[in-house]
Amino acid sequence: MNVTLLGSGEAVGMPAPLCDCRYCEEGPRRRRPSLLVETDRATVVLDVSPDIKEQLHATGTADVDAFFVTHHHFDHVGGIHELLHAAMGFDAHVGTDYLPDETFEEAQQPDDPEFDVYLSETALGHVEESNPHVLDVLDLYTIAHDDAIGIGDLRVVPFPVEHARPTFDTLGFAVYCGDSKVVYAPDMWEFMDDTEYRNADLLVAEGAALFRAFGHGEEADLRQALAEADADRTVLVNLSEHLQRMTTEELRTAAAQEGYELGEDFAAFQL
Repeated sequence: MNVTLLGSGEAVGMPAPLCDCRYCEEGPRRRRPSLLVETDRATVVLDVSPDIKEQLHATGTADVDAFFVTHHHFDHVGGIHELLHAAMGFDAHVGTDYLPDETFEEAQQPDDPEFDVYLSETALGHVEESNPHVLDVLDLYTIAHDDAIGIGDLRVVPFPVEHARPTFDTLGFAVYCGDSKVVYAPDMWEFMDDTEYRNADLLVAEGAALFRAFGHGEEADLRQALAEADADRTVLVNLSEHLQRMTTEELRTAAAQEGYELGEDFAAFQL
């Protein structure tokens, strides 16, 4: 199972909009959170960030079996419009019905992607309210806590986490392939009464409250949650030099002192 961290930042990313502070000037690019999981038989993406088009092109990913959404906040679902354009298909998107047949040779036409999108009932409700037109094009499916979704040789299991409830039923995801397990919970104040998050080979999780963060839960709660997860390897995301007012090296050192790693865009892991 190959895992690529597509984005390590928080809601606004790095650099922050209209900001020329030294942290934005000197810090690395941090795209909004998303995770790519691949095997020879399946490809899934966790979260559809506003940067998803750039992220997938950067990894050379043009064939995805399914996308999974943690919750309906812009930094996790804003890229759904990019999926909408992809799902329209080449003919509809380019408008070949209005062009002469000889305009495009068959070899010039890309394969139309086919993929499913899984999200909670509350997330679907927000999509229906804010962007109802996407329902006519995208294949959207609701998932409940602990429902196991089989995608090729992958098994994806959603579980609830504490973040922005009750307005949003925020999820984390455990992805299994054989004996390997990666857990993804990028926005998470603390875990809830569930065990899916425990004992992962790789945990990609919220780290903001550990380092001078505001509005993302209490430090003590997050610290306890990460400890209870007991992952072999923990990578922290939802971080920003701009918001934390820390340099990259300061963040990396602080994470290492806790026994964790600082997430970096396009970092690759093999499980």
